[in-house]
Amino acid sequence: MEDEEFVYRSSITEPQPYIPKSLSELYDQIGSMILHSSDFKKKTGYVPETLLESDFFELDCGLELLRDKLGESSYAKAVDLSARAKALFQSDPDMVNGQAEEGILLLDEIDQLINAVRRYRYENGVKDEFGKVSGD
Repeated sequence: MEDEEFVYRSSITEPQPYIPKSLSELYDQIGSMILHSSDFKKKTGYVPETLLESDFFELDCGLELLRDKLGESSYAKAVDLSARAKALFQSDPDMVNGQAEEGILLLDEIDQLINAVRRYRYENGVKDEFGKVSGD
């Protein structure tokens, strides 16, 4: 134990990005993005200036991770919508020309895609990784 160096890590902040691992977590990620889309800035965190980049990175990684559950068609559409939304937010960081509002609408479309997949999985009795019919 003497050779090991103690590294303090805060329980409040985590240096690793949060990647949604279920459809419900992906749904929550999009909701969070819509809520703080007005400026994509967090008041806390390691690098608050890069929230736009990190949020879309997390969203895209979550989409990739859940590709099988989404299905190829929904996955491809969600990735396209994500890229378009990101470009709109980048071109309207202060929400003055209306493009950020269009970005919000595209995030809402991804949200609707996820809900449609979750509804299909639930209504058709598709079990999640825990063996439950939850829509995830």
